[in-house]
Amino acid sequence: MNRFITSASDLVTTHEQTRAGFLAIALEKNMVGDPYVKQALAFKTMVAHTTGPDDFLNMREIRPFMLTAAGLSEKSLQHLNEEDCIMVIKELIDKFLKPAGEAYIDETIYRFLLTKGDAVGGTMRNRIGAMGQEKLVRCLLSCMSIRGLNYWWADKEQTRFSWCEKPTNDTDIEKKIKAMHWENEKGKRCLGFNMTISTVKKNVDICLYDASKEMFNMGKIAKYNPEKAIMLGELKGGIDPAGADEHWKTANTALERIRTSYSSVGHTVQTSFVGAAIERAMANEIFEQLANGTMTNAANLTDNDQLVDYCNWIIEL
Repeated sequence: MNRFITSASDLVTTHEQTRAGFLAIALEKNMVGDPYVKQALAFKTMVAHTTGPDDFLNMREIRPFMLTAAGLSEKSLQHLNEEDCIMVIKELIDKFLKPAGEAYIDETIYRFLLTKGDAVGGTMRNRIGAMGQEKLVRCLLSCMSIRGLNYWWADKEQTRFSWCEKPTNDTDIEKKIKAMHWENEKGKRCLGFNMTISTVKKNVDICLYDASKEMFNMGKIAKYNPEKAIMLGELKGGIDPAGADEHWKTANTALERIRTSYSSVGHTVQTSFVGAAIERAMANEIFEQLANGTMTNAANLTDNDQLVDYCNWIIEL
């Protein structure tokens, strides 16, 4: 068990940790949305010379912006021809921009940003989960660096899976890592994220294997050598307390499925849980599972001491 967890209350996310989590998400949302704000400012400069919204029809260079302002997504544009696009822009001008009077440019910008707001929301739903994994990976890298431990890593941005040596400068590398390899006193270790395990027939967030880089085989070890798994864990990076209980129920079901599936084929595997939003009731359940040995380890993602101890545990397994 994590040495910084001595009671269920140690697992509970504090108000300060929740606030810090929401602030981090807000900052990330601003970063994701900033390019759209810059586009809006560029548009305003490009159309500053116009005398009315009808002028927009003859400016092909701003057509993509106008179509977005009309409420069309990039995906929907694949199904429209030029005649359709012109019709949509005309309707935008007649129904919304002309009634805005002299504020037609600002009205166009507001509608562009309204449409892009949906895109930011979709991106952020994915980013929140990714931010949790990135925080975990960065902590792992920090612990490895302190130990002077060398590692190899696989870049999820590369179309072909390949192992890369530890870089001299690892700034933002946590955003790219999809698998890691190192050696400890017990042997060679591979850590993969978001892998579909054949024994479980489900996706698992954190997957540690007793394997060399070659045996990991681009992640195919999860299908062909699932018995090599040492530890499988669930990671929930959402910070909203309102969704904490539901996230734990989902994770707990997944962890029980892992244990049952491996037990049915005669293999044992350790399990763990890392979560950002942990409320009192679920903290009691998690601590009880840790105490009776149902689950091997856990950590609150917002608690640095617990996270460091968890990462060192993974490195040494």
